[in-house]
Amino acid sequence: MRTKIGDEHGSSRGRIPASARRGRRPLPVVRLARRSRTLVAMAIAVVGLSAFAASASGDGTTTLPGGPLIVSIGTLGECQSNYVNGGNNFYPGEGTLGDCGFFLAFPEAGNPVKLQKTVYGFEGVAGPHLLFAEGGVLYTAISQGAPTGSGTATEPYTQVTTFKVSNAESGLDYVLITETTTYVNGAPQFTSTFDVQNITGTAKTSTLNPAPSATLKFHAIYAGDLYTNNSDYGTGVFLAGPPPFIGGQNNTTGVLGGLIQAASPSPPWNNYETGCWNEVPEGRCMPASPLDIGIWNAVRKSATATSVFNDDVDPNLIDNATGVSWDDHLTSGLAPGAHATYSIINRAQVPTTLSVQPVNQSLTVGQTGTITVTATDTAGTPYAGRSLVYSIAGANPKSGSITTNSAGVATLSYVGASPGLDTIQMFLDLGGTGVQEPQDPASTAQITWVPKPPTPPSPNSSYKIQSIHANSNGTITITFVPTQGGTGTLEVTVPTGTIARREAIAAKKKAKKCKKGQVKIKGKCRPATTVSGKLSATGVAGVPLTLTVKPSSKVTKALKNGKNVTLTAKLTYKSALGGTPTVETFTEKIKGKKKKRH
Repeated sequence: MRTKIGDEHGSSRGRIPASARRGRRPLPVVRLARRSRTLVAMAIAVVGLSAFAASASGDGTTTLPGGPLIVSIGTLGECQSNYVNGGNNFYPGEGTLGDCGFFLAFPEAGNPVKLQKTVYGFEGVAGPHLLFAEGGVLYTAISQGAPTGSGTATEPYTQVTTFKVSNAESGLDYVLITETTTYVNGAPQFTSTFDVQNITGTAKTSTLNPAPSATLKFHAIYAGDLYTNNSDYGTGVFLAGPPPFIGGQNNTTGVLGGLIQAASPSPPWNNYETGCWNEVPEGRCMPASPLDIGIWNAVRKSATATSVFNDDVDPNLIDNATGVSWDDHLTSGLAPGAHATYSIINRAQVPTTLSVQPVNQSLTVGQTGTITVTATDTAGTPYAGRSLVYSIAGANPKSGSITTNSAGVATLSYVGASPGLDTIQMFLDLGGTGVQEPQDPASTAQITWVPKPPTPPSPNSSYKIQSIHANSNGTITITFVPTQGGTGTLEVTVPTGTIARREAIAAKKKAKKCKKGQVKIKGKCRPATTVSGKLSATGVAGVPLTLTVKPSSKVTKALKNGKNVTLTAKLTYKSALGGTPTVETFTEKIKGKKKKRH
């Protein structure tokens, strides 16, 4: 587990040197008691920060009623959620103040001087640590209202927190942020909506001292250090939706945690990322995707970045975090007095009620993928005889439902017909409606289907003759096109008697003394034919191959002496895959031309 500054739950980890933390650059060893504004102010004074930063510290939380998801919001908009038996969903693993929330990054171009190259947000336990980043400034807390509502879909639990973007040096305010968080009782998710108002040029109030009228350009960001289902490690997940989901999966329990894109009037995300919680490389973030730049690292540098995140989803099991960014007011800017609205659905699937094994598997196309799902309530009682509805998106899309047995177990099996990635989304249909309701526990699994190894083709040594040419000097040239790669051989033979000094004795009586295939020449048995020339070469499928065999000196001499020579050309081709070679034989008669003597 990561160490943090001022762990209020145990002195053994409270003052661990910064060099021992997860790759963070060294920070002063200061104990920050989460709920004491006095200690926060003292800590900031120790590191030489302004009195403004102390007043802006988010050191308290408000918790919404309802369950099973318990939702808490800090004074600077920090978010945290947890299940009683499942642990926190954002770092740290205990307490109600999470390293999760909303940020505004103001680039240099087009903004008032006091806002240029600044990033506003919260400090966090293990990040983003804006106070130690160039241009990092904390919001100034204004108010936190008590929760209202009854928790129903029509009247959800609602809590409002306000904070602002201020400049400590001038004492001027630029942006008022009103965060409204809603939670429907029984749901595995909550929604936070951020009303961003450019208050420059507006009237002064008891809590606002607006700066002169100015258009503001900014990145709007929402990011969090994932601790899904009480685990600091997870693999990146992106589901295209609609609506899109970006986050991580606890590989032990299969529980997903992350962010869902909200509908209009909130604009769609311009970029997103799931990757290492902080800078890369990190000991707890290796291996990492080549595009992984670290979520808190990206937030701290967002005021000077064209895009905050890079749409990378790190598939490795790492200490992960996630974030999204909206750039709708990055170029056009938000006019004085105008409002911009950004909503985020923060979802963590209900833990302990839906367990999936295996969460990830890799199989070969044609095999059967099997996923075992166990559904129990928080007391461990199985959900027996319930419908588990599933939907498979990806290479092998399908949907359906299966029923849990007496132990609350359902087994989903199917054959993968196409290579690629399948994402299986499942929910326990507690209401029996066939439609997922907020209280229905859900989970996700993935199967990667690997293509079957290619079946090697059967050996084929066939070929097609393009041309055969015999020169008057006894040269034989054959061009042919092989069906498969292999080796071609051209062998040219000539009757031995044609090139012998004397004709072969062909009398049957005397020929019996020689073996079959031999002739008697000058009283000796000789082969009936003699190789004039032979050549081999490698062939490529579909590419013409030319083999040329020149005559031997004896054939040349015989032709010059006026003898007619019969040449036999045997073309043999064998596929590189083996099998029986293809053999064809061609006969060419060459007329000899004896030179005249003068």
